[in-house]
This record gives sequence, structure tokens and C-alpha cells, in this order.
Amino acid sequence: MNEFSEIPIYLWVVIICILLTQGCWIFWDASKRGENKWLWGLFGLLNAPSNLIIYLIVTRVILKPNPCKVCSKNIRKSYKYCPYCGEKVG
Repeated sequence: MNEFSEIPIYLWVVIICILLTQGCWIFWDASKRGENKWLWGLFGLLNAPSNLIIYLIVTRVILKPNPCKVCSKNIRKSYKYCPYCGEKVG
């Protein structure tokens, strides 16, 4: 028959729970870090665990955090003003 019909239902439930947990955690972490939370959250729902690894590499190695001195939100180093509190960065 179909290859998907051979997979037991409990395994589907486990896979869905893992993907939802991963997507929710990435969404929460991206919003805390000042990243695009919706994009990263949806990205986290696609595949596990490779998308989690990609997220961690991009947000912690490539885009190194640069917290604002006033509001402590992470902003990019190229910003002249904080997009959250409006304070001049530099």
C-alpha cells in the first residue's frame, strides 16, 4: 500500500509533538533575541533537529548578540538607534 499507512499512529503523535515543541521554543527564543520570531518559528516546524541546529548557528555564531545598553534587547551592530527603545547606539 502506502508507505505512510505503515507508520503507527503513536509515532506520528511523537513526531508532531517534537516539531511543535521545537517550533515553539525557536519562536520564543527568537522573540527574546529580537529576531524575526514568526519566520524562525515556522522554520522550526519543518524539520527536526536540523532546523534547530541551523537556528542556533545563525543566531549565536553568525549574528552575534549585541544588547542595547538601555533596554537589553538584542540588536544588530549596524543599527545606529535601538528599534525597541529609540536610544542611540554607539
